[in-house]
Amino acid sequence: MVRELRLFIHIGNNKIVSDKKTIGIFNRDTLLLSNDNAWIIMQVDGSDKTIAIDEKNNIASSKVSPFTVIKRMALVEDFIWSRSNDKKL
Repeated sequence: MVRELRLFIHIGNNKIVSDKKTIGIFNRDTLLLSNDNAWIIMQVDGSDKTIAIDEKNNIASSKVSPFTVIKRMALVEDFIWSRSNDKKL
């Protein structure tokens, strides 16, 4: 029997998202740079900073900075927008 390991990411405001179903975790300010993302921005509170989207286009958002969310994850070094990796690029 194969057991699948499921992990969850705490994005703040007592919200968690599945690492298996999440397509991406985005910075709200970055999404604002394109009009194509208006459908996402319209679904979140104006003070939310982090937006997570799953495979069914469900949206979870929080007031916590996306950089804080990244620091909580085990694979921080693999993320391009990690501040520590900016120097390596």
